[in-house]
Amino acid sequence: MAESLYAAQERNLKYAQSVFESTIALLKDHALSARSMLEQWEQQAQQHHVDPEAAKSYSSLFRAPLTAYQQMLEVVETAAKQSTESFQKATESFEKAMQQGREQWQETMRQAQPAIAKPE
Repeated sequence: MAESLYAAQERNLKYAQSVFESTIALLKDHALSARSMLEQWEQQAQQHHVDPEAAKSYSSLFRAPLTAYQQMLEVVETAAKQSTESFQKATESFEKAMQQGREQWQETMRQAQPAIAKPE
Protein backbone atom coordinates (compact mmCIF):
# COMPACT_ATOMS: atom_id res chain seq x y z
CA MET A 1 0.00 0.00 0.00
CA ALA A 2 2.82 2.39 0.92
CA GLU A 3 4.61 1.67 -2.36
CA SER A 4 1.40 2.32 -4.27
CA LEU A 5 0.93 5.63 -2.46
CA TYR A 6 4.53 6.61 -3.15
CA ALA A 7 4.16 5.71 -6.84
CA ALA A 8 1.00 7.80 -7.04
CA GLN A 9 2.81 10.75 -5.46
CA GLU A 10 5.66 10.37 -7.94
CA ARG A 11 3.20 10.36 -10.87
CA ASN A 12 1.44 13.42 -9.47
CA LEU A 13 4.76 15.21 -9.04
CA LYS A 14 5.84 14.44 -12.60
CA TYR A 15 2.46 15.52 -13.96
CA ALA A 16 2.54 18.77 -11.99
CA GLN A 17 6.07 19.44 -13.21
CA SER A 18 5.13 18.85 -16.84
CA VAL A 19 2.06 21.10 -16.58
CA PHE A 20 4.13 23.80 -14.89
CA GLU A 21 6.97 23.57 -17.41
CA SER A 22 4.65 23.71 -20.42
CA THR A 23 2.73 26.66 -18.93
CA ILE A 24 5.93 28.59 -18.21
CA ALA A 25 7.22 27.84 -21.71
CA LEU A 26 3.96 29.14 -23.20
CA LEU A 27 4.05 32.31 -21.11
CA LYS A 28 7.69 32.92 -22.03
CA ASP A 29 6.81 32.44 -25.69
CA HIS A 30 4.01 35.00 -25.38
CA ALA A 31 6.38 37.47 -23.73
CA LEU A 32 8.95 36.91 -26.47
CA SER A 33 6.29 37.44 -29.15
CA ALA A 34 5.13 40.65 -27.49
CA ARG A 35 8.71 41.92 -27.29
CA SER A 36 9.27 41.03 -30.94
CA MET A 37 6.12 42.92 -31.98
CA LEU A 38 7.24 45.94 -29.99
CA GLU A 39 10.64 45.90 -31.69
CA GLN A 40 8.95 45.67 -35.10
CA TRP A 41 6.75 48.61 -34.21
CA GLU A 42 9.83 50.62 -33.19
CA GLN A 43 11.52 49.80 -36.50
CA GLN A 44 8.44 50.82 -38.47
CA ALA A 45 8.22 54.07 -36.50
CA GLN A 46 11.81 54.84 -37.48
CA GLN A 47 11.17 53.97 -41.13
CA HIS A 48 8.09 56.20 -41.29
CA HIS A 49 9.91 59.04 -39.60
CA VAL A 50 7.61 59.18 -36.61
CA ASP A 51 8.57 61.89 -34.14
CA PRO A 52 11.34 60.26 -32.03
CA GLU A 53 9.93 61.65 -28.78
CA ALA A 54 6.47 60.30 -29.56
CA ALA A 55 7.92 56.92 -30.55
CA LYS A 56 9.95 56.84 -27.33
CA SER A 57 6.84 57.65 -25.28
CA TYR A 58 4.77 54.94 -26.95
CA SER A 59 7.62 52.48 -26.64
CA SER A 60 7.94 53.19 -22.92
CA LEU A 61 4.19 52.86 -22.55
CA PHE A 62 4.25 49.38 -24.11
CA ARG A 63 7.50 48.22 -22.53
CA ALA A 64 6.46 48.91 -18.93
CA PRO A 65 3.73 46.23 -18.73
CA LEU A 66 5.86 43.81 -20.72
CA THR A 67 8.77 44.24 -18.30
CA ALA A 68 6.42 43.85 -15.33
CA TYR A 69 4.95 40.71 -16.93
CA GLN A 70 8.40 39.20 -17.42
CA GLN A 71 9.40 40.00 -13.84
CA MET A 72 6.19 38.44 -12.54
CA LEU A 73 6.82 35.38 -14.68
CA GLU A 74 10.30 35.00 -13.20
CA VAL A 75 8.91 35.26 -9.65
CA VAL A 76 6.20 32.69 -10.37
CA GLU A 77 8.72 30.36 -11.97
CA THR A 78 11.08 30.61 -8.99
CA ALA A 79 8.27 30.08 -6.47
CA ALA A 80 6.90 27.10 -8.37
CA LYS A 81 10.31 25.49 -8.64
CA GLN A 82 10.82 25.91 -4.90
CA SER A 83 7.39 24.40 -4.23
CA THR A 84 8.14 21.49 -6.51
CA GLU A 85 11.46 20.89 -4.79
CA SER A 86 9.78 21.02 -1.37
CA PHE A 87 7.13 18.56 -2.50
CA GLN A 88 9.79 16.26 -3.89
CA LYS A 89 11.75 16.38 -0.62
CA ALA A 90 8.57 15.63 1.33
CA THR A 91 7.87 12.67 -0.94
CA GLU A 92 11.40 11.37 -0.42
CA SER A 93 11.03 11.78 3.36
CA PHE A 94 7.74 9.91 3.23
CA GLU A 95 9.35 7.09 1.27
CA LYS A 96 12.22 6.92 3.76
CA ALA A 97 9.82 6.85 6.73
CA MET A 98 7.76 4.11 5.07
CA GLN A 99 10.90 2.08 4.40
CA GLN A 100 12.02 2.46 8.03
CA GLY A 101 8.55 1.47 9.26
CA ARG A 102 8.57 -1.59 7.00
CA GLU A 103 12.02 -2.59 8.25
CA GLN A 104 10.95 -2.15 11.88
CA TRP A 105 7.81 -4.20 11.27
CA GLN A 106 9.85 -6.95 9.60
CA GLU A 107 12.33 -6.95 12.52
CA THR A 108 9.49 -7.13 15.05
CA MET A 109 7.93 -10.02 13.14
CA ARG A 110 11.31 -11.78 12.92
CA GLN A 111 11.81 -11.43 16.69
CA ALA A 112 8.24 -12.53 17.41
CA GLN A 113 8.50 -15.55 15.11
CA PRO A 114 10.00 -17.91 17.73
CA ALA A 115 7.33 -16.94 20.26
CA ILE A 116 4.57 -17.44 17.69
CA ALA A 117 5.99 -20.77 16.57
CA LYS A 118 6.11 -22.22 20.17
CA PRO A 119 2.88 -23.85 21.24
CA GLU A 120 1.94 -23.03 24.83
